[in-house]
Amino acid sequence: MLMVFYVMSMLFTQESQFDHSIAYIEHLRKRIEVLKDKRNEALKYVNDYPSALSCEGVSTPPSTVEVHDLDGGLKVLLISNTEKKISFSEIISIVEEGGAEVVKGGYTTADDKVIYTLHAKARVTRIGIEVESVHQKLQELINRSS
Repeated sequence: MLMVFYVMSMLFTQESQFDHSIAYIEHLRKRIEVLKDKRNEALKYVNDYPSALSCEGVSTPPSTVEVHDLDGGLKVLLISNTEKKISFSEIISIVEEGGAEVVKGGYTTADDKVIYTLHAKARVTRIGIEVESVHQKLQELINRSS
């Protein structure tokens, strides 16, 4: 009798583990689908964003400058095509001229685009950062670069 109970409990445990495994596999399949959708959406954004802004007959995507005023800091996103020769040090200099100290920054190249990102904080908190001036100078930089 004890042996029958032991075998039955093992079967129940194995069956429970099997059911749990099936449920987990289904969960992972759904998660994979969600991640695939997110990846495809991100790739679509990277590939379609410049083309959505470009004019007909123009082969290179336009450059974009975004400067966001954060609480006591600044975030800069500059997207340029690879034909424009913009150095990262020029971008840093413009941000520092506006009264900011660069905390973190970097750039990456994807297809025919160069994406620069910077995070900066105000050098003197009382004075702050000249956000409009930084934005205007960065816009001038990408307009004159060729």
